[in-house]
Amino acid sequence: MAFLENIGKKVSEAAQAAAKKSSELVEVTKLNSSIGSEEDKIRKLYEQIGKNVYQKFTAGEEIYLEANDACLEIQTREATIKGLKQKILEVKNIRICEQCGAELDRATAFCSKCGTKQEPLKSPEQAEDNAEKQSSSGFCGSCGSAVDAGTAFCSNCGARI
Repeated sequence: MAFLENIGKKVSEAAQAAAKKSSELVEVTKLNSSIGSEEDKIRKLYEQIGKNVYQKFTAGEEIYLEANDACLEIQTREATIKGLKQKILEVKNIRICEQCGAELDRATAFCSKCGTKQEPLKSPEQAEDNAEKQSSSGFCGSCGSAVDAGTAFCSNCGARI
């Protein structure tokens, strides 16, 4: 009987994990759609700048100040895109290594690709939860932490694997 209860529990956990991933996927899709929309608006502003500049040029008028407002709006939209991309990273529970650009778990202390120390982003409890969920295929010879196959540096202590 305990065996059947255990199977039921495992199925329930798997269903919950699938539902969470599905929710994350929907959120990421919405954010990517917003990014696409902002990028389309930027392209239209580029076209507007080009058209306005050319019209002023052909009329023999001063052109530099005319494009200023559109350039400021482009900067605002680029900042919006940057914020949306940051939200995607948060939804996916990842961060980007400042040194090499690799995608890392948010709780990672050292980049597994280049070994650069990462600034902490999460509480210790969250880091432990992520470490337990991470599937591994080996252990760091320096600190004993679980490491994924193909990892060049330990994400816990930064030692070369």
